[in-house]
Amino acid sequence: MNSSVTAISTTLAEVDALPVTRLKVALEYGSTGYDREQSFVIKGLLPEQSFVSMYGPSGSFKSFLALDWACHIASGINWDQHKVIQGAVLYVAGEGGFGVTKRVRAWEIRHQGANLDNLARLGVPVFPANYDQVELVVDYYNDIKAKTGQDVKLIILDTLARCYGGNDENSSKDMGAFITGCAAIQQLTGATVLVVHHSGKNMESGGRGSSSLPAALDVEYRVSRDGEDQQALVLTCSKMKDSDQPEPKAYDLTSVHIRTDSDGDDVNSLCIIPVGRPPSDDEAPPINTPRWKAYHTALWQSARSRTETNAPVTYALIRDDLKALGFDIKHYARWMEKLVDEGALIRDGEMVSMGQMSLEKGES
Repeated sequence: MNSSVTAISTTLAEVDALPVTRLKVALEYGSTGYDREQSFVIKGLLPEQSFVSMYGPSGSFKSFLALDWACHIASGINWDQHKVIQGAVLYVAGEGGFGVTKRVRAWEIRHQGANLDNLARLGVPVFPANYDQVELVVDYYNDIKAKTGQDVKLIILDTLARCYGGNDENSSKDMGAFITGCAAIQQLTGATVLVVHHSGKNMESGGRGSSSLPAALDVEYRVSRDGEDQQALVLTCSKMKDSDQPEPKAYDLTSVHIRTDSDGDDVNSLCIIPVGRPPSDDEAPPINTPRWKAYHTALWQSARSRTETNAPVTYALIRDDLKALGFDIKHYARWMEKLVDEGALIRDGEMVSMGQMSLEKGES
């Protein structure tokens, strides 16, 4: 097959002509198999050989999160204390690959020594609704496996709109063709297929387009901004077919210097800090704090989280928490002083406790 990728128009007749293999599968009886453990690429978050969607509005950092997962899987580094099964990854950057290269470089710099030789990128879309394109993805799978010596654990299609072939997202037939193609890719490669998707007008109602997509998914995530001014996202699981849904968590992003261009200007890119915290909406800071910045909120939330889990709450440990979140802590003493002065926290030497302002709020 030609290794170049061309836009091939989709027809439902081609989808109907997909080969169907009818094999007699052994029957099972009673509760046989109840104790089989579900396998994950990222434990508790991303099951193996599954069909997953991650949706959110523009600017919600959903592509940053998808790429961060890809890099952790390719390198074998655990993600936010979730065990990762290392393997190769195919990232289809359907909206163009230039920005993706900067994000990958930022990830490499932040995770010094991490090896991303298992991460393969494709800078043009593929169209799963066309079976020739399904076979093309399988060709890429075989190329990647031959080069890296590892199975492809994850295939990311970013975004659904660019990999949809110009069809109508609201049409159940057209969406059915896309779903069928993704299922074929999943079955022929054994990889998890993750589709990055845009939300509709009402984000709470799910991803844009036909409802047949969420019905076909094994896992669905919603990604939103954590506050209007923060470089942070909230990850919420709206469907986990065969396992417990993880709790919503917020993740901060930090800016990483990549290089200096020919004009002497800095070139930077954002990178996710994979250390989850309570979302700001759920764990709001005390009332009457209009002048709090993101670092004040993060400091307060660190103290609160440690208090609620009976963990040590000290000046040094909170500072370490903020450093792990990617904050520049050279002004940490000033931040702490402000919260102590406002009554949000109490400091007694090295020990820190929640202040009267928090208690008056009822810790809600």
